[in-house]
Amino acid sequence: MFKIIPASSDAMARLQQRIELLAQRHPDCAARRLEALEQRCRQQGNLAAAVDALYTRFYLQEHRGRALELQAALLQARHAAAEQHFTLQAARAAEALGRIAYQLGDYQQASTHWADALQLAELAQDLRVTVAARIGLGQIHYARNAWERGRRIHREAVVLLGDLDDSYLAAKLALNIGVSHFECGELEDAERQFSHGLAAARRGQHREFEAEAHWQLARAALARGRTDWAIADCRLALNLASRLGHSWLEAAASRTWTEIALARGDEAGAVRSSHHALALAERIQSRPQQSQAHLQLAKLLQQQGNAEAALHHLWQHQSLQTEIERLSGDTTAAHLRLDSEAQAPEALLLQLSNRPWTPLRSAADAELALQALSQAARQVMQVDQVRLWLDSTGDGTLRLLGGDSRLPAGTYLALMRDRHAALALQDMALHPCFRELQALPGGTDAQSRLEQPLFNGQGLAGVLWLAQTGHSRSWTRQDQLNAAHLARLIENLLLLAQASA
Repeated sequence: MFKIIPASSDAMARLQQRIELLAQRHPDCAARRLEALEQRCRQQGNLAAAVDALYTRFYLQEHRGRALELQAALLQARHAAAEQHFTLQAARAAEALGRIAYQLGDYQQASTHWADALQLAELAQDLRVTVAARIGLGQIHYARNAWERGRRIHREAVVLLGDLDDSYLAAKLALNIGVSHFECGELEDAERQFSHGLAAARRGQHREFEAEAHWQLARAALARGRTDWAIADCRLALNLASRLGHSWLEAAASRTWTEIALARGDEAGAVRSSHHALALAERIQSRPQQSQAHLQLAKLLQQQGNAEAALHHLWQHQSLQTEIERLSGDTTAAHLRLDSEAQAPEALLLQLSNRPWTPLRSAADAELALQALSQAARQVMQVDQVRLWLDSTGDGTLRLLGGDSRLPAGTYLALMRDRHAALALQDMALHPCFRELQALPGGTDAQSRLEQPLFNGQGLAGVLWLAQTGHSRSWTRQDQLNAAHLARLIENLLLLAQASA
């Protein structure tokens, strides 16, 4: 059953319930109702509700092969939500944009959007977007054949989901985990997960996942040599996908039907099914699906002795794969660190870890050492700006190292005291203490910032700011690990300074 995200009012809840019921039989009509609701909310100045209506419409249209139509609107919504400091709505828009990029085969862009969504969802304390973004990031690893790594991310998402009664996310997680087992040849584990996914889909009446579960079960049955079971499940998947207008799934199941047709000796049926899969993939502009369909056709036509047509499809497959790799950024010099002149962050961190900072005979010595470490942090993190705020007098006031500015003793410091991990912000407009910090000198300089709390035995000892001012930046997990390493080095230096005082 199509489910809309939680409503902001009783009146909105009643309207959403009517749209949910309508979507089961008349999805086009439901989509028009949601679009009208979005426009009405914008006219009333209720941007948050408008973005929520757009996000809901994305969910409805995604499995019908029409998500790409909403890409520009979602990008605009992401920026508008940031400007008005609506963190949850910005997270939802980013999560949807990640899924569109993933469908197109732009894995680097998908990773950027999902990392953005994950950071914002943490700020908004929204578990559903957190889990959805983690599912996406796991799928990126699957796309690169890193099945174990992707499965680990999905297992973490299962733990996060916990006892939350969300059959939609439960079904999606089970199916994705099943795929990783299938690709690793662990058929029993795969079938178990696909069955869990099917049960969750049926419980929540999520027909798109019910169809996908049958497709995955068909693949597993075919791998076991049970063509009869594969036929039954694949037919169910194709029929459901066709009725739902789920072009992505119909294309995938059509390729599996091609394999079934070959197992039955029906070469003509196999070719027809592959052509159908290609047409559907082209309709939704899915590069990965088109690439797989072209490769399947190349092999089929080669077996039939049609070398010219087979070569055409093989070239199309290779061209699409090259484009996917280009979009993924896997072959760039920056990604591979081919620049021998620059030291990798890990090497710089190792040097800093092994550097002797003693003796620190005075407060001036300690300040010079901290300034040197701050300068090194800029090089390690490759950021435009580093600011180190420290409680240098022990009175709980954080002062800027090398300056006169002070952090206000308010909500921000309370937030930092409660955190033991960096606050990662791709867009500073979505900072939970945006207005409080805006009043600081240079408070509007940064476009993106990583804020790492520093602690000593008594509590908060300072905050390290790592900022990008020239452009926005999506902070990776490695960035956050490197920032945590730098924080430990600064904390150790502060302890040395204290001991030498």
